[in-house]
Amino acid sequence: MSKVRIGAGCMLIIMLVASLSLATNVAPIYAQPPTKIQHIIFIVQENHSFDNYFGTYPGANGFPPHLSVPLSPNNTVLGYLSPFHLNVTEPIMIVGDELPPGISDPSQLNQTLTVDPDDIGSESAAPFPFNNESIARDLNHAWSVAHIDYDNGKMDGFVTGEKSVKTMGYYDRSDIPYYWDYADHYTLDDNFFSSEMGPSFPNHLYIASGANGPTTLTHPTWILKGGIIDNPPPSYNWDEMHLSWSTLAEEMSGANITWKWYDGSARPLAPTIWNVLPLFTYFQNHPQQLKDHVANTRQFISDIQNGQLPAVSWIIPGAWFPPTYPAICRGVMPSEHPPARSDCGMDYVSYLVNHVMESQSWQSTAIIVTWDDYGGFYDHVPPPQIDAYGEGFRVPTLAISPWAKAGFIDHTQYEFSSMLRLAEDNFQLPTLGHRDSEVNDMMNSFDFNQAPQPPLIEPANFIGPASVVSTSTLRNTQTSASTTSYTTESIAGTNQMYLQDQVYLIAIIVVSAAAILAVTVHYSRRRQSSRNESAS
Repeated sequence: MSKVRIGAGCMLIIMLVASLSLATNVAPIYAQPPTKIQHIIFIVQENHSFDNYFGTYPGANGFPPHLSVPLSPNNTVLGYLSPFHLNVTEPIMIVGDELPPGISDPSQLNQTLTVDPDDIGSESAAPFPFNNESIARDLNHAWSVAHIDYDNGKMDGFVTGEKSVKTMGYYDRSDIPYYWDYADHYTLDDNFFSSEMGPSFPNHLYIASGANGPTTLTHPTWILKGGIIDNPPPSYNWDEMHLSWSTLAEEMSGANITWKWYDGSARPLAPTIWNVLPLFTYFQNHPQQLKDHVANTRQFISDIQNGQLPAVSWIIPGAWFPPTYPAICRGVMPSEHPPARSDCGMDYVSYLVNHVMESQSWQSTAIIVTWDDYGGFYDHVPPPQIDAYGEGFRVPTLAISPWAKAGFIDHTQYEFSSMLRLAEDNFQLPTLGHRDSEVNDMMNSFDFNQAPQPPLIEPANFIGPASVVSTSTLRNTQTSASTTSYTTESIAGTNQMYLQDQVYLIAIIVVSAAAILAVTVHYSRRRQSSRNESAS
């Protein structure tokens, strides 16, 4: 009998150990975050300042009353210019050396480069409305021009630096209603700065790594004190660039935390000023890492639908656009980089956000929508200078999540390294360098004790100018019951699903083991009883 009991006991122990092992396999392979966020998505758009998109948003730190800037800070007799409303359909052209994502040749824009009648030197610089959501040119946002705009913190050099009054233009709810809806329902960060006072490339380096150097590259115009400050010329050979410092993606690979870099270009593994991961030596030495983790943006939709959303995602715009893209937007890049239309880019972003909101991952996701630089547009807040490179001008930033504070304007100072810090703190990773170690981590935009917010599904097909009533708000009102039901049904979130799986699995195996033990003891007692009867 003792041998039978020992055998049954061993079997029970083995099954319990197996149950714990199987339960461990159900959970993520990394430590559970201290928050309710299991997924962070960074959606990065292009070239707009905070004032350009939210300068008139109620309650935000937007345009001061009676604001005007001089046409020339050194010759104020020329007059002053106040902010004015930009709108939806003006013919497009482009100037400058930074082409929009997905465009490698200016001829692809299929436009004739002509003199902009609104440039300085035209007869009038009085405020006037446009009938277009594209500004008809790409304002300059190079390092040197940005510092002219900044004018040692006086913020009065924009018209001179950009050589256009269009720098003072802005959009509002009638042009970009979904972005304003997100601000109404979730969190708007109105003190979020780009990391460097310059264009896309160095800022995308900060988005990926929290740094712009040090590099051994030398160049008189786009390298300063070992840091990258500007875009390389279009003829630059990317094969010559090998960036040796670490990225958040590399750190996550080392910690076995899932991540993906989604790029909208046809060749997502090819380096560009926006697609920067292939420029880092870690990925050059480990090309399989790029193949495993970098994909076209269409894969993001598949990953969401298949329940394979990684812990951290970056979504960089390119030529890819959603199937719901309005017909008038076809052929328009969704990046919002001038000359691209802001309403078309907004539709693209809402399509991505909708898919997250309609998935099982919504309850455990934080989406950060931001813009990579100011694009030459005016902003009235002087960026704090924390080192030789930045901060740069404010950019619009939205925190969208069930756990984002509802209708909240977050005045905390953030920058692109704050996004990295958010991921680092959430997934308990060390910081990469001095920028992300010193910045705020964006946690003030969230409240993990509040009731989770329901999804706000936007139609994702808006073409401005808007009608008086926002269709998305009506749609959200009409579907409030269903979205509340959706929230109630999915409130458990990813952590709870993991816990339930573990509990069910352990319970089944423990019950089975107990049943086996009971049967074993029962038959053991019967055998002992039979032996006693035989002995008597």
